[in-house]
Amino acid sequence: MTMKRYILLVFTSLAFVFNMQANGGVMLLCRPAQQDSILLRWAPTDKQTWDLGNRYGYVVERYTLLRKGKLLDEREFRSLTPVPQTPAPTAEWELYEDDKYVSIAAECIFGESPAMPLAGPSAIAQKYKEEQNRFSMALFAADQSVLTARLSGLFAVDKTALADEKYLYKIYIAAPDSIGATVDTAFAFTGLSEYQTLPQPIDLTAHWENRKVQLSWNILYLNHIYNSYVVEKSQDGKRYTPISENATVQAVDEGITPEYAYRSDSLPDNRSKWYYRVRGINAFGELGPPSDSVVGRGRIPITSAPIISSKEVIDNKRVSLIWEYPDTLNESITGFRLYRSSKPTGTKEKIYESKKPKERVYIDPQPDLTNYYVLSVFDDETEKFSPQTYAELLDSIPPAAPRGLAGVIDSTGIVHLTWDRNKDKDINGYRVYRSNRPDFEFILVTPAMIADTFFTDVINLKTLTKQVYYQLRAEDLRLNQSALSAVLALKRPDTIPPVSPVIQSVAEKKNAFAITWYNSSSDDVMRHHVYRKEATDTAFQLLTSIEKRPKKVPEKQSTYQDNSVQAGETYIYQVRAEDDSGLFSEPSTPVQKKAPGEKRDDIRLKKREVDGEVTLTWTIKTEKKVERILIYKAIGNEAPKLHTGTTESNYTDKTGTAEKALRYRIKVLYDDGTYSSLSNEVSAT
Repeated sequence: MTMKRYILLVFTSLAFVFNMQANGGVMLLCRPAQQDSILLRWAPTDKQTWDLGNRYGYVVERYTLLRKGKLLDEREFRSLTPVPQTPAPTAEWELYEDDKYVSIAAECIFGESPAMPLAGPSAIAQKYKEEQNRFSMALFAADQSVLTARLSGLFAVDKTALADEKYLYKIYIAAPDSIGATVDTAFAFTGLSEYQTLPQPIDLTAHWENRKVQLSWNILYLNHIYNSYVVEKSQDGKRYTPISENATVQAVDEGITPEYAYRSDSLPDNRSKWYYRVRGINAFGELGPPSDSVVGRGRIPITSAPIISSKEVIDNKRVSLIWEYPDTLNESITGFRLYRSSKPTGTKEKIYESKKPKERVYIDPQPDLTNYYVLSVFDDETEKFSPQTYAELLDSIPPAAPRGLAGVIDSTGIVHLTWDRNKDKDINGYRVYRSNRPDFEFILVTPAMIADTFFTDVINLKTLTKQVYYQLRAEDLRLNQSALSAVLALKRPDTIPPVSPVIQSVAEKKNAFAITWYNSSSDDVMRHHVYRKEATDTAFQLLTSIEKRPKKVPEKQSTYQDNSVQAGETYIYQVRAEDDSGLFSEPSTPVQKKAPGEKRDDIRLKKREVDGEVTLTWTIKTEKKVERILIYKAIGNEAPKLHTGTTESNYTDKTGTAEKALRYRIKVLYDDGTYSSLSNEVSAT
């Protein structure tokens, strides 16, 4: 051959990427073309299979399995290689000797290995390594050039495919049985309807350096489609040209699947803007669509910060700042940013950004009373900050009085105060004042400045003053104090129950008792509650609640008439007071009184509880004829109310409640129209 010879060892670091790890077989890829053909690319999986394919050639067969979406009863066979396909003759290769990938593959296939002078272990290992390199580089060249793949006998095009059919393609080596070689056959199933456009590469990023750019993009996501990439660049973002005649293949160590590919390119200067994009190349030599472009320019890394060299307060309204930065670095920076805060520590707010690298002066039109400035120089990747510079304005104007003062007091005497934050920018904090009367002097609660808008205080609840009063004052950084806020009045929680009332008398009236008592002497009493029970009962029942009437001079006594007494029955009365905090006094000393007349009947009530139902039974000793039994029912502390009536000797209540206790009593209706007194009371849970 007269073709150019290429040194194989130059490419050995890439060869392993394409050396597919399998044992004695062929791997097949198929891709439906956009029009009317199907591209086929195959490759042997090891050096021995490669040698067999080069010697005996590859057979490509096609079986039609589907037509118009239906499975054929008999597969239609077609051979795509009338004779086994071997590497093209050297004369055909020589037509493309200027193509480096054609030359590499030709050297690997047709080149002669140097003779081994000695058959020692190192010589054998060197020979083996060289043969493996030849195999790997032959496949590498075929992957980078579809022309090389065709000349190597590893490519075919089926131009007889139809759009409504699908095929099973079969590739095998035409080795005779006599050589005893076992080579796996490759299969692939596809059709023209499975055509898909190639995807664009993703995650292209650029790192701009001094007259240089470092590019990277994701190859793991598309490694099943593309085996190499073309990097293109442009100055206008429209007309792109490749940065090199060689496609980019990412070199990796054996056994490692890379996630990103990397490529660098030199730039003529740092002033010009450049656009970059990448395009993938698949095993069929097709060039995919371009990725999204990245744009930028070279840069000298920023290593020094600007220095604020001068500050001046103008008319106590503005601050002028002048800084220094080397003019020789203007080309390498984007501009400057100015940050400001009213305090030396904490987050600073950006108040100005300039993208004029030559700028060195800025006048702050709206400074605070106190100003801590930091200046930075920045580019697309770096920002360097100057030391802090302080400037202040004169201030003799006090802040506005605080607003929105509110609070609550819990049952333990803990006071929680909150208020709105002042809109003044130079507020240093707040001071809280307290008094027991709104017309007394307010005393400073704590000398320490309160920076937040809330405060917790502790007060004494055991005092005669029912309310406590608060005011608030703001103070700025110049120690100017605001006027006091509006007065906040908070009611102290009441923890002291009212004084107990005293029953003066229980007087007989016609079929009634008049209960008279001395009212509680506590001034926060809102009502009095009157209770009664019969001598045989275990618990008092509420008869009535009497609200306190608003009067300038409080009433000392109150009276209630009980009209529900029964002749001969003994009753016990007591009274309790309730204040405006819902606290109850201790009960008054009970007073017992028997109603005039004789009890004529003996009525005894019993109960039984089963599965939430209450069954009432009774015994009645009387000389009269019983007409009906009236059943009274009460829930919780309520007074008994008529529930139902019955002529039976018992009654089962199925309407019980699990929330409150139930109480029952009965009364007898006689045939002469008279009633007995109420029976004893029974309770149920």
